[in-house]
Amino acid sequence: MTIAESETGPAVRRPPEHVTAVYDAITAWEAANPESAPSGEGQAILWALGKCDQAPISGRPASGDLPTLGDACAEIDTAERVPREGRIIPADGVVSALRWLIGAKDGVPVPGRRPAEGWGHLVGGRGVVLRSEADIKQIAETARAGLADAPDEWDRAWCSGTAAVCEWMLGTRSKSPVRDTPRPMNGPTGVNLGMEERAAEDVSRQLGRGRRHSPGYGDGVIRTIQWLRGQITVPPVTEQGRPTPGSR
Repeated sequence: MTIAESETGPAVRRPPEHVTAVYDAITAWEAANPESAPSGEGQAILWALGKCDQAPISGRPASGDLPTLGDACAEIDTAERVPREGRIIPADGVVSALRWLIGAKDGVPVPGRRPAEGWGHLVGGRGVVLRSEADIKQIAETARAGLADAPDEWDRAWCSGTAAVCEWMLGTRSKSPVRDTPRPMNGPTGVNLGMEERAAEDVSRQLGRGRRHSPGYGDGVIRTIQWLRGQITVPPVTEQGRPTPGSR
């Protein structure tokens, strides 16, 4: 697909069931917070699905039956130019929702504070983890394959750290990757992931007990946890089983 073809393709790049689940969560939030309704997030999704004639911020009509990726990017640009004056405004929600819909960001665009149980269930994940079990299995397999022909120790350690996190999430590893604590019966929680990430930072910097592993191992653990939570969109390893470019 060329750049031009991509720009004229549909704006929505997410599975329909994920979009529906997220929109339902947004409308539930609006019902509980009527003073803030309609939200920018909800308006953006309705527009991207072709259920509104005009874009939520610019008021521009779509260039076709459904807004295209180019339309969405133009609307994001317009929304980002709206003066904030230190306040959160509907344009922020429009930017958040459209970036999620086009696949530029993975954070689930539901207004308000994220609940402790997370939004993972809306997009095929669990808790604060936004990745499906199938996605995690695929990354685990790719990382293990990369171990066999890694060009150096750092790459090998990175793949090992990535595989360890994925196996811990999937339940095929009984101890956490860095802290070596027993896996919770119902799987790692957001708190568990946060504690593991902080421990991995010590590995990356070779501080204290972090010296038990090599720096690359800690870096792989950190990047994988960030990917699981949707903080980054790019998986921790490439299809060839190599650390994501620019990781060093």
